[in-house]
Amino acid sequence: MNQYKKNIKSLIKNKYKEADYHNKKFLSDFRNFREFFRKKITRKSTSIQINEKMDKTLIELKRYYQNKEFNNKRIESFYKKFEVNLKLKQIYDKKFFLLTKKETSYQSYIYLGHLVIRLKTIDIFQKLNIILKILDKLCLSNNKYEYYDSSLLIKLIQIEQNLILKILK
Repeated sequence: MNQYKKNIKSLIKNKYKEADYHNKKFLSDFRNFREFFRKKITRKSTSIQINEKMDKTLIELKRYYQNKEFNNKRIESFYKKFEVNLKLKQIYDKKFFLLTKKETSYQSYIYLGHLVIRLKTIDIFQKLNIILKILDKLCLSNNKYEYYDSSLLIKLIQIEQNLILKILK
């Protein structure tokens, strides 16, 4: 389990460049670690309220998630920002220029994962790729578990598993 965590830390540091996913040991470590992560989140049934006032990214993603209608272009912009930087910031303007250097709440990434699934402009591989990266990022932040909405996170893990199964078929 620690080996997977160590591998992911180095992959995130290198922004997933030169990653070797074909190693059988890596894949078994991946499965074991995801199961461990799911159990750990399941045990943490409560979540702490986050101060959303300063986190405009969280507010926007949460609003899009709760509404059936959302701005596809804006979600795609969040998607692209995360793909490139592997993190999102708290405040962006309408043209997606950075207004603060402070990183957004981890809950924002969970909402982003659920919103990306709804996009019709990206294919199944891109959806799986972003969800894998989001879950890897969330797995590494042990001290932030209490700030996750555990039910949404477990749903995101299930979506990841479903996408993997679809690709394998």
